[in-house]
Amino acid sequence: MPDTTLRHLATRAHNNARQKGFHDDGLTDSQFMERHCGLLHEEVSELFSAVRQGHLFSPCDKAPKMVDIGLPSLNCAEEELADIIIRALDISQRLGLDIERAVLAKMAYNETRPYKHGKEF
Repeated sequence: MPDTTLRHLATRAHNNARQKGFHDDGLTDSQFMERHCGLLHEEVSELFSAVRQGHLFSPCDKAPKMVDIGLPSLNCAEEELADIIIRALDISQRLGLDIERAVLAKMAYNETRPYKHGKEF
């Protein structure tokens, strides 16, 4: 069974991003974050566009190519949420963060919070 821990997935996402040219070793952490927060925001915007256009559960534009190479077809919601997670994993690895520990700690903390975190929305 493949390793699917967040630690492993962060390493895999980061290594692929480096191989595909998404990293410039000359950037400071701040410069890196400016660039990659923008890329993360772009993925969120693409998800929002799918919602607004009524395409959330329609096959994503890459679905036919994915099927051709033996991968499952994804809908827009799946593809964009996956992209958001992949970018977050890549960023965490670049910054040397233990994202698995952070996610588990934050989820445990959120479980102690009141309904709607005590806020009015």
